Amino acid sequence: MTSVRRDVLVIGGGPAGCAMAIMLRQRGHDVLLVDEAMFPRDKVCGESVSPEAWRLLGLIGAREAVRRLHPYPLRGMTLVSAQGTTCRGTYRHEGDDMGFAVRRDVLDHTLLNLAREAGVEVRERTRARTIHQHAGTVSGVSVEDAHGSSRIDARLIVGADGRRSVVARRLGLLREHRTWRKFSVRGHWRGMQALGPWGEMHGSVEGGYCGVAPLAPDVANVAFVLDQREMTAASSGLEAFYRRELSTRWPRLAERLRGAELLARPKAIGPLAIVARRISVPGALLVGDAAGFYDPFTGEGVTLALRSAEIAARVADHALASGTTDNLSAYDRLRDAATRDKFRLNRILQHVVAWPALADAVARRLAGRPDLADRLVGIAGDFIPARSALGPKFIWDLLTARG
Repeated sequence: MTSVRRDVLVIGGGPAGCAMAIMLRQRGHDVLLVDEAMFPRDKVCGESVSPEAWRLLGLIGAREAVRRLHPYPLRGMTLVSAQGTTCRGTYRHEGDDMGFAVRRDVLDHTLLNLAREAGVEVRERTRARTIHQHAGTVSGVSVEDAHGSSRIDARLIVGADGRRSVVARRLGLLREHRTWRKFSVRGHWRGMQALGPWGEMHGSVEGGYCGVAPLAPDVANVAFVLDQREMTAASSGLEAFYRRELSTRWPRLAERLRGAELLARPKAIGPLAIVARRISVPGALLVGDAAGFYDPFTGEGVTLALRSAEIAARVADHALASGTTDNLSAYDRLRDAATRDKFRLNRILQHVVAWPALADAVARRLAGRPDLADRLVGIAGDFIPARSALGPKFIWDLLTARG
């Protein structure tokens, strides 16, 4: 088995992996990125992106390249309860940057090419197999490609390989959530009616929720989330299951899809909730979904991936410059501080949606107080601190607002 040595080895070429690779290359480090896929490749995702992503894309020189993709602008989110109560929150963000929606196959391919242009060595169709450690520190990874197996040693290993991260699981850092077991099924449609510059989230009296991300004036990503026990019927055929559930649980959306074309077979992913025991060990750290995933709910998953890379790159650069990567625990603390309130809010929203009557009551209050709806959407958009939604004043305003 041949062996090479690098400063940094990044496993995974999604937004988190590419951002991490570019940021460390910008700081002068020798970076190799590998991914088991050949790009462009599809990824099941809601495909809406919050406004804060523009700042993060700017850090890696990706703003103009992403703008050239002509992403569909999103001014905010429309929330529709199971009973049909509608409220809308607007992104009131400083500057002109709005949220946007874009196909992940196109976005990820663009970021991977930018990594190459930045001087990152990229190897596709290269699968991570085994994690190697020396004296308690991660020291390398055995990979396999069309030419066979080889070992890559590095001063730092970055696991950016998603919910099923080989790095995280080989190190015993990742597990599925014990009780929160939900699956998502996504399809792309052409010809959907009544789309506009708004992401949409729809509740259902039968449980679950469905998101709509407009990708063009008549093209949309339509993805729903259900409990695992409700997915059993999908075993007889995913497309029939997908169409049937849309028609049964979200008849208003099904009416808007009447005459529309499903562009490809739908895809499913789950369980969604993944818990990371830690996100760093000596010699390695995790970014993006590999660091844990709790269904972002309103389209901030890409932003979270980029943000985790921003935090990790600072810690990694300091460690590499100091000559040792034995202690990366600062990353655990900094990422937790940056995300814990947002994750708590997402869990609260998940529980609200699980109770249709409560979701309708909240939607009525938000419809009567657009300022509260804007604040909630601003938190989802990552430019208002999530802790502001967890304070007593916000909760009091929400409960006492007239619907």
